[in-house]
Parts: sequence; C-alpha cells; structure tokens
Amino acid sequence: MAESHRLDALIEQLEYGDDEERMEAVLGLSEMGEPAIPALIEELGNMVWDVCDGAAEALARIGEAAIPGLIEVLGEEDRHIAINASDALARIGESAVPALIEAARDTFEQVREHAIHALGIIGEPAKAAVPEMSQALRDGDPDTRANAAMALAYIGEPARDAVPTLIDALHDESDRVRGYSAFALEKIGTPEAEKALREL
Repeated sequence: MAESHRLDALIEQLEYGDDEERMEAVLGLSEMGEPAIPALIEELGNMVWDVCDGAAEALARIGEAAIPGLIEVLGEEDRHIAINASDALARIGESAVPALIEAARDTFEQVREHAIHALGIIGEPAKAAVPEMSQALRDGDPDTRANAAMALAYIGEPARDAVPTLIDALHDESDRVRGYSAFALEKIGTPEAEKALREL
C-alpha cells in the first residue's frame, strides 16, 4: 500500500511539479522500477511535453524491464503514445535492439515504422538490424521506407550490406526516400556507394 501511495505521489509530482520537482519524480519513478512501468507508459500520452518526456526518461532509466511494455504500445491508436514509446526505446539503446528488430517485422505498418525510427536513433549499435532495414526499403509505405533509409544512414559504414538496396531506392517514387537513400550511401561511403552517387 505504501508503494502504491508513493507511486501516485510521484506521478502527481511529474505532472504538476516545476522542472526540479519533475526531475526528482523521474529519478524516484526509475528507482521504483517495474511497479512504475504501467503508469509511466500511460503518461507517454500526456499532451504536456515535459511530462511525457519525463516519463520516457524514467522508462529509459528503468531499462530492459520496460522494453516489453514499450514494444506493446508501438501500435497504439494514440500515435502520441507510440512516438514517445519509440523515443524511450531509443534512449534504452542497444539492449532494446533485439526486440525492435522483431517489431520491425511486425505485420502492422505503424509498429514497423516506429521500431525502425527507434533503431535509426540508436545508430551504429543497431547494426544487427541492417537486414530488416534493407527489407523495409521495399515496404509499401513510403514513411517506413524513408525511416529505413535514414536508419541506415545513422548506422553508417556497418550498413554496407544494404548498399545495393539503397542504390535501387535512389529511383523510389518518393522524394524523401530518394534523398535519405542518397544520404545513407554518403554516410556508408563504400566505393560502390560513392560510384552510385557520382552517377546521379
């Protein structure tokens, strides 16, 4: 019962406190660990940026225990929650990569899109996701294709196996996909990538 009261008090402090009090709440909630996860995930939908950002930070500090719950809400109808969950997973970093790779294969387009976005923010530590990113460059959704190209850019040289697919994507119908694919090829920087860019 005491833990429940403390959780409620910390959530209230996160929602209504000043900057210093919010940071104290983030630290307190992250120290609580697993019992705080459902309430923090709910706060990802808060329309006050400082509150949802604080919730994402607390979840990131909790780390691996928060990953399953965050993956679960990538497909939320409320895209505000889904986007903030993607951000929290990116902040967790490399330990979230295996779960994000699985999510990048999901049949639901929105889940794939947000998983790929998080992998891109993680960058080079997400290099195990390169095959999924290459596959996502052929996705039917242009936003997913663009996110995949940008993710490969952030992964950089370790994404060299994706170069042939990125070269194909230079002819995509979407301006964003073409632009991000060119950026990815520049960042990967292999001779094959550089040759394709010179020939544009």
